Amino acid sequence: MTQKKGKEETTGEFEFSGLLKGLNNLIETAAAFAEKSQDLKKSGEINFGNLDKIKGLKDLKGVYGINVRTLNDGRPFVQSFGNIKKTPDGPIVEEVREPIIDLFEEKNSTQIIAEMPGIDQKDIEVEARGDIIIISASTNKRKYQKEVLLSKAVKQTDMEWSYKNGVLVITIKTD
Repeated sequence: MTQKKGKEETTGEFEFSGLLKGLNNLIETAAAFAEKSQDLKKSGEINFGNLDKIKGLKDLKGVYGINVRTLNDGRPFVQSFGNIKKTPDGPIVEEVREPIIDLFEEKNSTQIIAEMPGIDQKDIEVEARGDIIIISASTNKRKYQKEVLLSKAVKQTDMEWSYKNGVLVITIKTD
């Protein structure tokens, strides 16, 4: 149901003009950051402050990002990934990374897609424990682990998976 509210078009509690303003602010902030970064890089004035105090940073590379998408019902879904975690004592870099995960639950099957670059298929383990799928992979350079919660329990025998070019695809047959 779409309603007019002043000059703003709304769908339920979602304000379309607010979304556009937010996206515009994000783009402007990113452009300003990119410009400032280039200026600092040219002048040699980049100061990383207390990054040397982050536990494990000297030994590990930190990866952090967010995946933003819209669900079927129109709600936004934000999912973080990486190995930088916030703790009461400040950020830490963990040895294990969380891969980016996409989950597609349909009537007769569920598909999980995980991005795990830099590993071989032989290094991957996929395990079903009730309504949780546990994905893990480990090499001497990278480690990944993620628990994916499903809407219902599955059996290991109902699951097949393949890995190619850094992408793991898990297909689960459901009744």
